[in-house]
Amino acid sequence: MLTRRKFIIVLGGVTLAGLAGCGGEEKEVAACETRPFRDDDECAVCGMFIAGFPGPKAQACLRDGRLLTFCSTSDMFVWLLQPDSVPQLRQAYVHDMGATGWERPSDDAFIPAQVAVYVTEQPLMGAMGPTLASFGSEEAAQAFMAEHEGRLLSYEQIDVQVLNDLARAHIKRTM
Repeated sequence: MLTRRKFIIVLGGVTLAGLAGCGGEEKEVAACETRPFRDDDECAVCGMFIAGFPGPKAQACLRDGRLLTFCSTSDMFVWLLQPDSVPQLRQAYVHDMGATGWERPSDDAFIPAQVAVYVTEQPLMGAMGPTLASFGSEEAAQAFMAEHEGRLLSYEQIDVQVLNDLARAHIKRTM
């Protein structure tokens, strides 16, 4: 028999279960896709206008639906290596330099940054000076290194020390 006390407990439990379900819903976010760079796009790190500069560039889709643009792969990693950036990141993209030219990378040549391989200590300049050349395959990166030299790194190997080494190399070249 359902007593008044049992009825109140059941009713309270159903109400709490309903309320608990409301808090777990997440807003649907638009698809995470790259887009062509526009003339007014600014780098999320340095604020520089991006269009017209050579070398690989990057874009990052955030969990809140925003798209960040970067003038170079190096600036993308500067942003990614900040402690509060990774939780915001949905997907990062870089130019596949094995599929596009250095002087004017095609906006159709983006690949996920996590699957790319990178060549550091190479002589070609990006928008902000030395940068990490990004490739969709190790074979393409090796072919690039046969012509330009450099050192091959995976996404996981890029850290603050790698970026500092790039900056030091640029200072040495300009002195």
